[in-house]
Amino acid sequence: MPEGPEVWILSKAINQYYKSEISKTMSIGKHLIVNDVNENWSFGLTGKVSITDCEKLIKLNTGWIYGDTTCFSDYSNVTDKLGLDWFTSSKEELEKEVNTWTKSKKKLAALILDQSKICGIGVAWGSEILFKAKLRPDITACNQPLNNLVEIMIEVRENIKIVYEKVLEKMENKEFLKQFINDWFENLYKIREMNVYKKGDKIKILGRNWWISTLTL
Repeated sequence: MPEGPEVWILSKAINQYYKSEISKTMSIGKHLIVNDVNENWSFGLTGKVSITDCEKLIKLNTGWIYGDTTCFSDYSNVTDKLGLDWFTSSKEELEKEVNTWTKSKKKLAALILDQSKICGIGVAWGSEILFKAKLRPDITACNQPLNNLVEIMIEVRENIKIVYEKVLEKMENKEFLKQFINDWFENLYKIREMNVYKKGDKIKILGRNWWISTLTL
């Protein structure tokens, strides 16, 4: 499933393609918000988008669940339920939230995936962040030193931005950009630079598969 970084690059690619003064899309966490003349709609957490031959951006099997469609007049109906956006929040904002985790008896996996706290992080990038921070997703937050977690969150996101923006810089040709957008769901995994996701040891936590490296922990 795409996470915040992948939705972020999709939004940038769409806005780059249309080159309008007002952004056609914006990314918030794992959500793509699309501003259309006739309706506003959310990419939700699943599905694809496509640019048609007549230059219209359409949704394919999008919404909160596969095949569902969510339309609205005010995108705050979507965003009010979300926490801090991992990709845009300041260090101070993230630290204020993570500091509340230090006494939590919840597993770190549950906290970092809670979109009402910090949105945009899923299992893939969550695994990368915790791997770099030398933290365990299967151990309670209060039993781990979280002092460098925010610093790693920011380091990972800034490195992602550099990698993903280089991908867009190569797409000066509008047709290549259109193909990237239409094939985005298939090619998003090709441009991820992962150190532990699907390379390390897989463990199941709260019904989700996480990736760790026991050699560094």
